[in-house]
Amino acid sequence: MPDNIPETRINIFAQEDASSAPIPTVRAESSGVEYASFSERFIALLVDVSIIMIPGQFILMNTLGRNMETFSQLLVIEALLLAVFVLYEGIFSCGGRVTLGKKLMGIAVASASDPESPIGFFRAIVRAIGYIISAAILFLGFFLAFFEERKRTLHDFMAHSVVVRLRPKGTGETVAIGMVGAGLVCLLGWMVYHQLFAQGSLLQRSYVYRAEKTLEDLSLLQEIHHGLYGYFTNDLQRLVLLSGDPVQFQRDIQSTLDRRGFRIGVSQDTYKIVANARDLRRTQVVFIPYRDR
Repeated sequence: MPDNIPETRINIFAQEDASSAPIPTVRAESSGVEYASFSERFIALLVDVSIIMIPGQFILMNTLGRNMETFSQLLVIEALLLAVFVLYEGIFSCGGRVTLGKKLMGIAVASASDPESPIGFFRAIVRAIGYIISAAILFLGFFLAFFEERKRTLHDFMAHSVVVRLRPKGTGETVAIGMVGAGLVCLLGWMVYHQLFAQGSLLQRSYVYRAEKTLEDLSLLQEIHHGLYGYFTNDLQRLVLLSGDPVQFQRDIQSTLDRRGFRIGVSQDTYKIVANARDLRRTQVVFIPYRDR
């Protein structure tokens, strides 16, 4: 073998020429991206929830008063309202679109891997469903934003998304949004406590009110029975027959009172009606004649 063959050596530790470096497949995050604050996001969400749920709840409460809906039917209505909200959020959180609340706050949903690009419809739907999950676990899913660098919440992790600012905000606007957001968080906490541990939701209280109204109607029939026959009765069917429309009155009783726990106590000159309302707590309601109170 000839000795004059030139030797070529390669330094494997030498830095690679930048021109020959592979092109990254994921676009680098822009240094100018600003992530939306918790207050901005929370206010935007409340606006979006309000434009769907407030009209829906108004319709629901009016339906409740007129048609004596059962809880199973009301839950179906609530589920439909949530479905409308999920669809609304899904449509207006993808493809560069924004919901009304986010437009007012100047924020938008973007991809976590590329904050300058919007997410797709499927991921937007997953994110909207994530709202419900975040709320169902006592809103803990939302508070992840306080501990995550890019202020992502549980539903952001589910959809691989972030929420970015579309416009800069001055100091005054930022402080005002923060104060409003803090106030709304306190209000939400009070509402959750009120509904879970205090008097209950408006829906439950409406059931208790309707149950009390049914007992008042039964007391009126007791007075009529006493006037006709000279005594009070614990026979519910006798009272129902005096109503003028026994079939409808029986339906009213079944829709407002739980048959378990219902009883009528009578004596020679007074009576007492005890029942459970058909709310989730089966709240006990009692009627005693006004003259005996």
